[in-house]
Amino acid sequence: MSSFIKTRLLNTLKAFTLPLFIAVFPVLFLYGNNVTRLLLSSLGQTILLYSALAILIFSVACILFKGQVVKAANASFVFLIFFNLYGIMYSFLIEKDLFRVDHFTLLPFFVLLALYASWFATRLDPAKFWNGAVLVMGALVIFNLLKIIPGEIQKQQMANAEKAEVPVVVNTTTNKNYPDIYFIIFDEFAGFDTMRSYWKYQGVDDFVNFVKSKGFFVAENSKSNSLATFHQLVERLNYKEYPLVSSADDVNVYFNDIYNNQVMRYLKQKGYTIVGFDETDHFFGSFSTIPTDYSFGYDANKMANLGILFDDFGSLVADNTMLRAFSNYYKIMDPTLEQHRTWINFTADNLGKLNNIPAPRFVFVHFILPHKPFMFAEDGTPVDTAFHYNWDYYLGTYKYSIKIAERTINNILSNADPNRPPVIIIQSDHGARNLLTAKPGSKTLVNFPDDYRFHIMNIMYLPGFDISQLPQDMNPINTFPIIFNHLFNADIPLLK
Repeated sequence: MSSFIKTRLLNTLKAFTLPLFIAVFPVLFLYGNNVTRLLLSSLGQTILLYSALAILIFSVACILFKGQVVKAANASFVFLIFFNLYGIMYSFLIEKDLFRVDHFTLLPFFVLLALYASWFATRLDPAKFWNGAVLVMGALVIFNLLKIIPGEIQKQQMANAEKAEVPVVVNTTTNKNYPDIYFIIFDEFAGFDTMRSYWKYQGVDDFVNFVKSKGFFVAENSKSNSLATFHQLVERLNYKEYPLVSSADDVNVYFNDIYNNQVMRYLKQKGYTIVGFDETDHFFGSFSTIPTDYSFGYDANKMANLGILFDDFGSLVADNTMLRAFSNYYKIMDPTLEQHRTWINFTADNLGKLNNIPAPRFVFVHFILPHKPFMFAEDGTPVDTAFHYNWDYYLGTYKYSIKIAERTINNILSNADPNRPPVIIIQSDHGARNLLTAKPGSKTLVNFPDDYRFHIMNIMYLPGFDISQLPQDMNPINTFPIIFNHLFNADIPLLK
């Protein structure tokens, strides 16, 4: 290779760093802000796609500017800025609703504006413009990498901790007559009083009457002491209080004690088989489910074969760009919705059909319902993606969740051994938090009392237990002490 060609190639690669930086910056920014909930493989796949896009645009610019690589890089940089802002601007205009907005008119206007701005950038001093832009973009890229690297290290540490050997508990007592125990969490399911008072939804009383007719105790005034899912899980599964940390850190702080929790260790000692129906790992993809003897989660093979161009993270990035106008093509189907719906239906219809699993069984279930995104209408049909983060759609998803809860209860009780009736606990981790998210179409409820965010569902089916002893404001941390004291005379003190 001649020195001229080598110099030319090096200059081209050097110039290309600018469009490359602006192409990958949004990817790194979004990943860095959600690093604890995403997989590194999603970052790698998305980086490759946008790097390829930068190469394509830069190559076209090099042809148009007849090999003037610095001018081509500057023009590509400006065009990619507009490319990355289109989806954000489209969502902003939709939300403001000042005039009719559609891709058919907005996208051509945005492309023309991007082309003009790109041409105008080439009229400036090419070297000064390139140097200044590279300095700024390089600093932004490095800043986001410095956010991502510690997050990835923490995730690896968590993965190593999960794989660490857990001390073996000897099964000192095995009694096949012990009842199966179901611990079922509905995520962000508001308390019944909240539904009556704020939403004026009296239909919730039909559900209360339904569970009472089945023999359930209903703690009408039960509350959580925080709004963090993993904080609530770690407290109830270890029946002790934990200090509350920020929601961004709760996973890393609590997960060791959730993985190796006191409830499952105690029941293993009693000879229980631990069964998990858990969708947590799908919505918090960088973490595995709680270790169990049998696990019923999403089918990873089906997830990899949905016929879509992007995974969930890739779609999040694409929705902010000009690709938003072509979302019907890269979102042939919504993997989150389809897997979520399939798993919910499977779980609701199969919780009572575990006869092939050794008894007695402790069954942990975590429905991400009616938690955001609000994907389901009352009848279970899909809600338009534009409203997935609009709290006006919470009620419909809540009504759907009630139907799932009723199906679950009927399935368990209809398949139960009458000589060994199960214990069933159905709770929400916290109430409706009414949080605004950085998502298109995000909207909160008006005049929603802060205290309602802590009001939870707490219902229990306890055969042989005098439920009149239980208080209406039952502390959910006392759930398993109450059960273990009843079943095993464990004599565990209750918290106030």
